[in-house]
Amino acid sequence: MKHINKVAQTLQTTPEIVIQVCKKLSLVVNKDSTIKPEVERQLVQLKEVATAENMSLEEAANHLLEMRSERSNSNSEHTFDENLYIQQRFGVNPEESESNSFVKVLHSDVKRGKQLATLRHKVVLETSTLMLEDMLFNGVQEPTTELEEVQGRVYKRIDDDFFGKVNWGEEPHPSLEMQPQQLKSVSKTKSLPEKSSP
Repeated sequence: MKHINKVAQTLQTTPEIVIQVCKKLSLVVNKDSTIKPEVERQLVQLKEVATAENMSLEEAANHLLEMRSERSNSNSEHTFDENLYIQQRFGVNPEESESNSFVKVLHSDVKRGKQLATLRHKVVLETSTLMLEDMLFNGVQEPTTELEEVQGRVYKRIDDDFFGKVNWGEEPHPSLEMQPQQLKSVSKTKSLPEKSSP
């Protein structure tokens, strides 16, 4: 942990401003005027953004607070608004356009698009769930495409030719089992065939 004076030097500001910014952003300053490393990291990041935007540290903190409040106030942060979308793209509010206009037709198509997106989402979830269930109960299917078959053959060759020939300690290595073989000795004297009696 660093003392607030050292952090203020790093941020090129005064300790009082650092304390104010920490209070605004609910960042903890310890009783002994020290700051935890994660709090210091947040302050340094805020200072980098402030410098990039030509703002003071306090202005950047105020801007961050405004962004947080806007985010908490807007419940529809991640919802798609088709009226706003069409108005941004074509400059016409679809609710105020005529019933046979292109914008009104497009507005009805956007609603169909949302229905299709919902249906597609459900189909993807359902098929992936069914495939997972099938794999759990029936095992993984054999490769079906040519690429998967080739990859299967490559992996089999690796397993058979490489891993299959590695001595895993279960039995002695074949090269260690080989004993030097002695050559058969051949007698140098040849025995004469016996004479058959006449």
